[in-house]
Amino acid sequence: MKIIYYIFSFLFGAAIGSFLNVLMFRIPKGISIIKPNSFCPHCKKPIEWYENIPLVSYLLLRGKCSGCQKQISIRYPFVELVTGCLFFYLFIKYNLGLEFFFYVFFFCSLIVISGIDFSYQIIPDIFSIPGIFIGLVFQIMKGNFILGLIGAVFGGGLILLIRVIGGWTYKKEVMGLGDVYLSAMIGAFVGFPLIITSIFIGALVGAILGVIYIIATHQSRESPIPFGPFLAIGGVIVIIFKPQIIHFFALLGINL
Repeated sequence: MKIIYYIFSFLFGAAIGSFLNVLMFRIPKGISIIKPNSFCPHCKKPIEWYENIPLVSYLLLRGKCSGCQKQISIRYPFVELVTGCLFFYLFIKYNLGLEFFFYVFFFCSLIVISGIDFSYQIIPDIFSIPGIFIGLVFQIMKGNFILGLIGAVFGGGLILLIRVIGGWTYKKEVMGLGDVYLSAMIGAFVGFPLIITSIFIGALVGAILGVIYIIATHQSRESPIPFGPFLAIGGVIVIIFKPQIIHFFALLGINL
């Protein structure tokens, strides 16, 4: 019987992922997330319900709009798949406990923020700033408020320091305030000192993928690469592999 719940958690997550795609597309453009119904971004043709089934419709339509036949971004099924997998993981790990609902908000916020930052190089404060307070509420309910508060201050403060020093050094903005708020939100959820690991992982992944992206797309090294998605990856990895990370540092004689 459990397998049915696991399958449902994935399918429900994929459906939420479909809604996250709507947020990514509409919020930066200032379009209502309620009306109009889903439409093709190219020809504006309304999308029928059977063309909007997570993952399945993309495959049946072969990745093209049924009206104008233009390519549908691979981002849509990718977000649905990732969200479905994260819901599946959280349900297996926490069932419907307190952590499940808070981490669902956390992961979904990170997905939307990453998608918008990657496409438009902006991080909407509507997710990250409330996320800081929601993360602290989560830590209060877990009895870890101080560690959550330190994590938020350290995370936001470190990125702010990098922003200031980078601005002085390069005479231009190297990080936006959105990255500061995002790092503070991640710190609030993962706490201290795991926020250090989270930022380190984000920076490492960002450096590796950034080089690959520049080489693959022949972009100039001066081309801006959004850091938000990599911060988000660090946050997700720390949550999922928290026991392994704590064990690793314990082997080094460091108690987290």
